Amino acid sequence: MDERYVDQILRELDRRITHQVKENAKVVDAFVKELQKQFRTNTFLYNAHFVDVMHGGSAYEALSVKLKTDFDIIIVLPDPYIGQNFEVQRDPSKYFKLKWKNQARSGCQGFLNAAQLQKQAFEELEKCVSNVHAPGVREATYRLGLAACTVTLKKFNNTIISIDLAPQIAVRDWKSSHLVKLQSLPQSLQSYISTLERNCSPIYFFSPAVPGNAGNKDYLCNISFSMLEKEFLKSNVKVRDMVRLVKLVGEAFQWPKKFGLKSFYIKRLAVKYFDELKNKTKWDGYKYILACLYKELQETKTIDGFFVTDQITYKKKPENTQEFLKDINVVYHLSSTDVQQKVKFD
Repeated sequence: MDERYVDQILRELDRRITHQVKENAKVVDAFVKELQKQFRTNTFLYNAHFVDVMHGGSAYEALSVKLKTDFDIIIVLPDPYIGQNFEVQRDPSKYFKLKWKNQARSGCQGFLNAAQLQKQAFEELEKCVSNVHAPGVREATYRLGLAACTVTLKKFNNTIISIDLAPQIAVRDWKSSHLVKLQSLPQSLQSYISTLERNCSPIYFFSPAVPGNAGNKDYLCNISFSMLEKEFLKSNVKVRDMVRLVKLVGEAFQWPKKFGLKSFYIKRLAVKYFDELKNKTKWDGYKYILACLYKELQETKTIDGFFVTDQITYKKKPENTQEFLKDINVVYHLSSTDVQQKVKFD
């Protein structure tokens, strides 16, 4: 009975939201295709024309629960900005520094100047974007962000689409001492990562330059596993649907606004507990993710980074965490019919 209500909710989500997001994705795909053509005229990004840009974000993960969904496009930076050219070091800030193996390219004590790289990539992306004319797009505007360039597309029907263009450095192996041991990950994920390694496909990324007040922030990079999670969850539809349901209910209870619970954290929990989730029904898996979220916040007051040793990705003030725990407990005890009445599609 519970599963029947879950399927009804997800069908309505597909009808009201997913279909329109897919239509917007076609416009984004056309825009990105034209953008890649512009790379040919650009010295720095020229080789990026030969590397497939990678599509991420909820829209491409089939995890959208709102019409207003951002599209994330990773611009895979070309050689020499590739993982094998760097030795990765952990900074006291818990971010990362990339040390050139070829000292002829080195700057400050041999480290990549991430801020300088980001500035160059942003400037050249802006030039490329200004020359793109994509079908279905009436106007494109461009704004620099902290880790990405945000392009806002206006369709001829006045629909607004937001795209984050993020230049990043791809790493194609799981050898860093700063990562957890591969054997500690869920078995299915281990197999998936091993396949990516054999195919020399990107596994994770470094985003050049980080926000914040660290004294050496110009030389710091952030780490991202978003593409790994995206492709892994896309290949496991049932677990992906569990994530969609948690996101949808979280939106109904304003968890992103009240507690800063982004899609990122829910996806990370689903990947972390994948071996336990894969044999559950969608309803039981949805409840299990909520239970894991509750347990982690209750025991540690945080959500850890899972892939990276000694990394905290979510931490709030104790009073906010306690309020969040109460909310999770209320939601956990809702029946499937209660959930169906609570969720909204807009």
